[in-house]
Amino acid sequence: MYEFSKEKKELVKVGKIIFESGLTDTHGGNISRRIDDYILIKKSGKMLGYLEPTDIVVTTIDENPMLDKNASIELKVHRAIYQAFPEVKGIVHAHSPYTVACSLVYDEIVPVDSEGKLLLGKIPVLSAKQVVSSDEVAQKLPELLKSSPVAVVKSHGPFAVGKTLEEALKYLSALENSCKIISILKAMER
Repeated sequence: MYEFSKEKKELVKVGKIIFESGLTDTHGGNISRRIDDYILIKKSGKMLGYLEPTDIVVTTIDENPMLDKNASIELKVHRAIYQAFPEVKGIVHAHSPYTVACSLVYDEIVPVDSEGKLLLGKIPVLSAKQVVSSDEVAQKLPELLKSSPVAVVKSHGPFAVGKTLEEALKYLSALENSCKIISILKAMER
């Protein structure tokens, strides 16, 4: 099997950016990259900001119990998105604090800032009975991503997609910034 050294380094770099930007807590969130019929994804339990190339699991687009066993518990959600959208090559998921807070208040997040409006439009919020490692989320989230490059699982956080990992990161970061602006604006209106 191909080593994917360059791609693993890219995942390590993006994981560090997500953590250092305050987009997630130490052990929260996960990232993945699709290459043909392979998925490279963060190993379960590893700190996103301190990944090493050995912390990236290589598995396949179809379920593979041998390769899947050490992957992030959100693999089923990532896999469902890749299966629904062959053009998606990168997915980032984080527990972004302002985004999670907005998901607890709004059924849909509508940016008020110009960049958020331009990049994101209206962001759907998915309510699910179980939000972590959820079959329900894996089933419903791809439908929401048809109309937006990012969707938020209520109380859990955003999943952003892109044709590259960097593009997915751009959407994740823009959403958190928009949610921060919404929160500041609401506080100023009191």
